[in-house]
Parts: sequence; C-alpha cells; structure tokens
Amino acid sequence: MQRFINDADDLVDETVAGFVKAHADLVRKDPMNPRVVLSRFAPQEGKVGIVTGGGSGHEPAFIGYAGRNLVDAVAVGELFSSPTAKSFADAIRAADGGAGVAVLYGNYAGDNMNVRMAAGEVAAEGIEVVTVVANDDVCSAPLSEREKRRGVAGEIFMWKIGGAKAALGGTLADVQAAAQRAIDACRSVGVGLGPCTLPAVGHPNFQIAPGTMEVGIGHHGEPGARVEPLRTADEVADDMLQIVLDDHQLPEGTEVAVLVSGLGATPVNELYVLYDRIEVGLERAGLKVHRAFVGNYFTSLEMVGATLTVMALDNETKALLDLECAAPGLTVTGAAVKPVGAVTGAHHRKAGRATANAATPRAPEAVGTPRLVLDAASGIVEDLAAVIVANKAALSEIDGLIGDGDHGINMAKGFGRAAERLAGQSLALDAALLTLSDVLMSEIGGSMGPLYGFMFRDMARAVEGRTAIDADGFLVMLQAGLAGVTRTGAAKVGDKTLIDCLVPAVEAFDAARSQGFAAALTAMAEAAVRGRDSTVDMVAKLGRAARLGERSRGVPDAGATSCCLILTTLGDSVAGRLSAG
Repeated sequence: MQRFINDADDLVDETVAGFVKAHADLVRKDPMNPRVVLSRFAPQEGKVGIVTGGGSGHEPAFIGYAGRNLVDAVAVGELFSSPTAKSFADAIRAADGGAGVAVLYGNYAGDNMNVRMAAGEVAAEGIEVVTVVANDDVCSAPLSEREKRRGVAGEIFMWKIGGAKAALGGTLADVQAAAQRAIDACRSVGVGLGPCTLPAVGHPNFQIAPGTMEVGIGHHGEPGARVEPLRTADEVADDMLQIVLDDHQLPEGTEVAVLVSGLGATPVNELYVLYDRIEVGLERAGLKVHRAFVGNYFTSLEMVGATLTVMALDNETKALLDLECAAPGLTVTGAAVKPVGAVTGAHHRKAGRATANAATPRAPEAVGTPRLVLDAASGIVEDLAAVIVANKAALSEIDGLIGDGDHGINMAKGFGRAAERLAGQSLALDAALLTLSDVLMSEIGGSMGPLYGFMFRDMARAVEGRTAIDADGFLVMLQAGLAGVTRTGAAKVGDKTLIDCLVPAVEAFDAARSQGFAAALTAMAEAAVRGRDSTVDMVAKLGRAARLGERSRGVPDAGATSCCLILTTLGDSVAGRLSAG
C-alpha cells in the first residue's frame, strides 16, 4: 500500500489541519476542540445552527460542507467512525446562535448514540436541539423498514435544504421539517468495483473479484447487498436508476435533483458517462432534472465505485436547493441571502458529561475469602489494554469481513492511550477504570466508545470507595458494567453483538459463585468464549453488518470478540491477584 501518510494514527488530525489552512476563507478550527470544524460565518445571532458529523475518509464529507448558508459546525470522527459525544456537543455549542441547533446526520449506531448523549449534555446549558436522521440508502433495508436504512450521499441534500432554511430565518421547527422533507424525498444506491483500505490495517476489508461488482455497497467499505458480473457503464447506470425509481414511485412530471458521486478512486470522466445514461433514463420515466451534481461529493477513501442519489423536489425544496451557498465541498450560485444576524463568535462553553439515568449499584465490602484488594490494582486495566493492543490487527480483520474494519484500530487506540496514562502509577481499580472510560468516551467515538466507556465507568462506580471485594462484590461490578452497556445500546442476546458474549459470561459467574471466586472467574471466561463463538452462526440484527442479512452469517462479531478478550483477560488478571485475607 503506497499512500501519502506520516503516521496512520495522525491522519485525521493532519487532514483537518491541512483542510482548514487550504480553505481559511470559509472554515476554521474550533479553538476549544480540534475535532470540530466551523464555518467562518457561524454562529449568527438569532439563526438556527446546523450541525453534522461523521467519520473521516469520506472527504469532502463531512468537513467540506461547513461554510456559508450550509453547515455551521462539523464534528470529526476517526476514519469511518462516529465522532465522540464530546465533539458533537462542542459542535452544537459552537453553532448555537440562540435559536437552537438542528443536528443532521446519518443513521449509524455510533452516531445515534453520541448525538443522543451530546443533546442531553447541552440541554442542561439551555441549548435546544432537534435532529433529523438520514436514511436514504435503498439497499440497506426494505421500504417497509425505512427507519433502519443508513444515510449516504442524500445527506448532502439534507444539509443543503436545512442550511438554506436556517439562512432564510426559519425557526428550529421549520428547519427540522425542511431537512426531514429533503431526506424523505431522497433515494440512493451505490455500486463498488474495488474495495478500500484503512491505512492502519494495510489491506482491503474485503475483495471484489475481477469481473464482478458489489451492488448496494456502503460508504464504509461494507460489502454490497449482492455480487453481480461487471457490466457496461450504461447497464450499471440503468440498474442503479431502476433500484432508485422502483423504491421512489415518482409520478410523471416530477422535478428531481440528481447527485452522482465517486467513491474516491473513480475517474470523474466515468462519473459523467454514468450521468449521461442516468439523465436519459430519468427523461424516459417522465421526470425532469432541475439540478445535477457530478463529482466526488461523498467518498470512501480510495474505493472504486459510484453512488446515485435522486431527490424529488417540491416548490419549497426546489427554491431552497437553488439558494446561494459556498463551502469547500459544494457551491451553488444564486440570489444572495441576507444574514439573519451578526456573526457573534460567542460559544457556550460549559463543561459537562452525560450522566446515567439511574444510580449505579454499589458492591459490598469483602466479607469472605479469597478477595480482590482494589488499592494499587490498576495493573488489571493495563492487562486489558495490552491484550486489545496485541489483537488490533485480528479485531480489524474480523470487523472488515462484514463491517468497516476499524474496530481493532479504534479499540487499540483507546486502550493504548489509557495504558499510557496509567503507566508508572499505582492506582485503585476504580480510578484506573475511570481513566479507561474517559478515554473511550471522549477520544474514540464510534459505537464502541460509549458502549465500553459506560461499561467501565459503571464498573468503576460499583467499586468506588471499597478496599476489597469478594465474589459477591465482583458480581455486582460485572452486573453494573452490563447495565451500562444495555442502557447505552439497544442490543439483545441473539442480535450478534458484544451482548452475546457479555450476558452469558455474567450469568455464568453468578451461577458458579458457590464454587468459589476463582472457579467463578473460570466459568465466566469459558462462557465468554462460547458467547463469542455463538455469533458465528447468527445473522446480524444491529449495526452496519445488519444490512448484509444472510451475508453476515459465518463470521464472528467483532464486538463479541473484543468483549471475549476483555473478559478472559479480566478473569486471568483478577485470579492472579486474589488474596486469602
């Protein structure tokens, strides 16, 4: 793999640094958070703020849509991974001009979790937040389950329409309604001819065999809904358009906006070849193209392929689409818009963190033996970090088979950073667990950041102030961690997630307590392995892999695999530290 990279771990930060320098007339970096990019024209007093965010690697999305009359603030995530809740919250604060903030983002588990947490955090500061979630990808779920579809390039139209409505002085409810109407009118499909490679992994997540193509491919390198023989450009264009129009069911005479985006490595001339045929097909269907956008608008690193988005227009969305805007990723010429209010530059900056909805149960002080002495037990967390870092490549390899391949990268980065902060110290277990939790929730993002972050946070709270715990106390700590995960996510046993590992492990520890602390730890570890292995034959029901249906069967879940590593290592590390008195 030959790429212009210094250090894969620094790629996102260096991308943002170069981006804001190159487009200093339109954007700037938030001085309070380097993972937030701001429009030079925001915030405006009395104007609804527009916020979006997502993983890097899709440039010009998401940072390229910050600018005039478009997006006000963008939260920046790691490659193909959701921004943290902190970055979303800081973006909301930076965009707020006193009229509330609309967060317009894609339907991905990590984004849903982190936006929800961010909205709860800023609500305490008096900032009103509404959301619109893009779900335009036709192949990711049937129309009857549209709420499960992921957001792809249709998000650009959602930002354009929502940003224009805000620029014209619309209320928060007006902006939300306009953005919702825009994404409801969008249908998208992607076709991949070649996979992409996460730099830290060094090889593609999956292979597209010569002479084949993936129809319904995702923006994160996920495999498509089906594999077909490669056909001519006209045949591919016809197929993409048919998929979109069959789902849209638009009446003759409808005016539409069309976006054809490359996925990163497709020559632009080939995109125009596709568009030429697409417009012919639209005209044959009795539809009229009002505006067309062809180019690299929403990419996927260096993937070879293209996406098609068709948005049906009504009088209002047509006028909003035509409103002038200027951003690095999109410029529309048109009538100038009178600013709603002056650019204030004033940000609401109250520190805050998401809090649990219920008090965490407290582990009892140890009364029996053997027991785990909690003082100077931070080595347990360092052991967890070591095993995750050592398995970075393996976890990403597993994730790449049915996901986007970043699980090991992000987990290793988070656990590794926590280990660096613990190195040379001798801390109590609760302090070490909180350090790990803080790093995962504030610096890693994705869905695993908050899931594991809350798990370790609630484990820490369960043993806070205790000098030692026995098997009964350790069970309370495990159950608190499980509650933190289930409260944060929506997974159940059988959904092919880390829950399939964590639940049976906790239950096994509980059932084996009567045999002694050490025996219960062994039972926990053995159940964790069985739980991990059980996910191989499951069909994913949540997350990115859920869009693959039966294609997700036959592969272990990456989250269950990392959870198994954590639980088995936890069992070994605790067992080695048990004391008789």
